[in-house]
Amino acid sequence: MNNNWDIIVVGAGIGGLTAAATAAISGKKVLLLEKNNTPGGAMTSFVRGRFEFEASLQAFYGFGIGENAGSARKILDELKVSSAVNWAAIPMAYKIITKSCDGENINANMPFGIENYIEKMEEYVPGSRPSMERLFALADDIDDTLEFMKTADKYDFKTVLTVLKRHLNFFRTAPYSVDDVLNSLGVPPKAQDIFNACWQFIGTPADSLSFIHYITIIRSYLIFGAVVPKFRSYELSMAIASSIERHGGHIWYNSKADRILVKNGKAYGVKLSDKTEVYAKNIICGISPSTVFSKMINHNDVPERDLQLTNAKSLGARGFSVYLALNRSPETLGITDYSVFLHDTANTREQFSLMGNLDTNNTVTAICLNIAVASCSPKGTTLMCLSSLYTSDCFSTVKQEDYYNLKYSLAKKMIERYERELNVNLHDYIEEIEIATPMTFARYISSPQGTIKGYLSLQWDGVVSRAMMRKDDLSPLGIRFCGGFGEKFSGLCPSMQTGYNTVLDLLTEEKEKAAKEEAINEQ
Repeated sequence: MNNNWDIIVVGAGIGGLTAAATAAISGKKVLLLEKNNTPGGAMTSFVRGRFEFEASLQAFYGFGIGENAGSARKILDELKVSSAVNWAAIPMAYKIITKSCDGENINANMPFGIENYIEKMEEYVPGSRPSMERLFALADDIDDTLEFMKTADKYDFKTVLTVLKRHLNFFRTAPYSVDDVLNSLGVPPKAQDIFNACWQFIGTPADSLSFIHYITIIRSYLIFGAVVPKFRSYELSMAIASSIERHGGHIWYNSKADRILVKNGKAYGVKLSDKTEVYAKNIICGISPSTVFSKMINHNDVPERDLQLTNAKSLGARGFSVYLALNRSPETLGITDYSVFLHDTANTREQFSLMGNLDTNNTVTAICLNIAVASCSPKGTTLMCLSSLYTSDCFSTVKQEDYYNLKYSLAKKMIERYERELNVNLHDYIEEIEIATPMTFARYISSPQGTIKGYLSLQWDGVVSRAMMRKDDLSPLGIRFCGGFGEKFSGLCPSMQTGYNTVLDLLTEEKEKAAKEEAINEQ
């Protein structure tokens, strides 16, 4: 057995898969360790009865249709997997049903395409067009800045000076929240309520969420549309895993990383639960830093800086999903929307607070996969997922004897809300039901408290500060992190990007080190 590698990646979630594939294609001897018997982490599927359910993916943005390729597809192209997956386009951006901040009922269907989106917003909120045009012009400007920063060798004084001269709007908006910028642009309150509908993609309320973080996601979502793999996200996970192995990488399934080995202040290997040890000078973790520093490294070997930085972060929202298989078709049931947000209030701060309590959380995000992939279930049937987020660790107070009844009562409440708001009948046609609570996610993907949103995105620890400090934030141990706990937070596209960027950073540093050594030898 080969125990020595160039790179060891811990965790075969989408971030770890992308990191391992990028490394393998770059010619590195890479080992990917996964505790489960399949790749993908949350990006997987499961079977109940005659149905195959999608476990987590709601929309894969940043891919693009036809010639309109987004950043996510460019990565998949490099990994040689884009054409190995059967893709289906999602027809509409989203439907939002809620109450505005002044109590008005909102029921809006929003399309893809910037101009289409602005036009539809004008229908719902007459007079909103000028402010929405300013908003998306600003989004384009910020995107130009981010593209420039990708080409910068490092964030030195020269780079900052160039940004100040040519990309001033980036600095003007970087310190501010979504609410701050929308208000400054004069976006009408109701238009803000509709625009902010997707805040739960990130899980941070709009009064704290970085404007740059949110607008880059929404811009990409609207410009490139969204897709899903026709055969569930497991199809994508398997395609990337196959690419790793085709390019000489190795994946060890049923191989739980138990300890990270440290000597003289540097990580040098991983000890598995079966006591096998594997060694590499580069270790990338696709799991939580909280887990790594508290459970996988001897306390005396963890740098104080890593402990302080990790403990300062707040965990993101925890997941709760109800998977439904219905023995009637969407047409028969009257289901026409792929994705629907059901919020109690458009005030995201108030909604965030309500989502911190088992009794007051009534939010539902409903996905009907058949609207995008008609053949995803047997003819005359429907696959749905109703999900919600909990913004505190409220499940930790649930007694073991109450757990079963609680999860079914919460599922019942979510089903009834969807039926009431959409005027459809689901419960009479349920053939299969499965419920995943934060405990389920914690067990399967090893996420602290069952979070599916990584760390909470806050101004001091948002995408801008993380991007600017990416190299400086590297642990003194040399351990790198990717996936939902990486610099771009959670989600399929951000997790892929962090897996990709992490390896590119590593390769760049190796080249720079080799060049310096060569220069010294020549002297």
